[in-house]
Amino acid sequence: MAAVRKLPLSKTLLTKIQQHVKLHCEVFSSDSVDLETFGQIPGANAPTYTATWPIQEAFEYFHHLEVGRLTGTVFKVLIPDYFEIGSHQTSLSFSFTIDDRIRSELPAMLDVYAQIYDAESRLRFFLHQKLLTKYGANFVLHLPKKVRDRIEFEKLRERPYVIDPLRGELAYVYLSDLKRIIDANEEFVADNQIRLVLLQKIEYLNSIRHLASHNNLILPSEIMHIRDHCELIRLIIGTGTLGLTPFTPTPAGSITDSRPAQPKTAANTIELETELV
Repeated sequence: MAAVRKLPLSKTLLTKIQQHVKLHCEVFSSDSVDLETFGQIPGANAPTYTATWPIQEAFEYFHHLEVGRLTGTVFKVLIPDYFEIGSHQTSLSFSFTIDDRIRSELPAMLDVYAQIYDAESRLRFFLHQKLLTKYGANFVLHLPKKVRDRIEFEKLRERPYVIDPLRGELAYVYLSDLKRIIDANEEFVADNQIRLVLLQKIEYLNSIRHLASHNNLILPSEIMHIRDHCELIRLIIGTGTLGLTPFTPTPAGSITDSRPAQPKTAANTIELETELV
């Protein structure tokens, strides 16, 4: 049996590497990862911060746990549940021929679009219901002037899209307008700190949405951030259309807050035994 050595690999870093494995396998519908191109997609550079990660050691550890098999530079996932890889991936079919030069990129960009589309739609449903409750059917009269102007302008254009009753006239506005509505109706997200976080996440999605709509290929590492930001938006607004309760923060120092403390320094690491391959 090969020698076993101990590695200074923090739990936080190990989790990030696991997330990258999950992302790679889901986006590319693959059960294997090449360590030499880990974190990359065709036509894009690897995230700079991964250059300092102990990639080889981490995958040796995964091999030691028998959640996968490392052969040379290729790691084959054997236990998808360890990496929380979804067992039911969306099957896509197209009635046209996909250009082979973008075929490998398409799943990643569909992931980006679907995440943003879902989070933004939930925001519109949430705000539409809040405005109806507060102001009634004529809530548009109570919106900030810039938002009212946007709606009036968009109504004058020939629109190639459907006005969904769940969104109402908010279907005409932009993400930046949704921010203005939240700013003007602070009670919709009563906690100041949480509202600030929500506004920051909306601003982030707006920038990513702009990039994606202009045919920019999004890096896998950024897709992870997009997923996290969208999930936080869902938690904050309580995914109101599903009847869930909006997110309420745990009071500081509460004994119900079971989240583990994060390491404060790089020296605060755990030792993991890994079998050398």
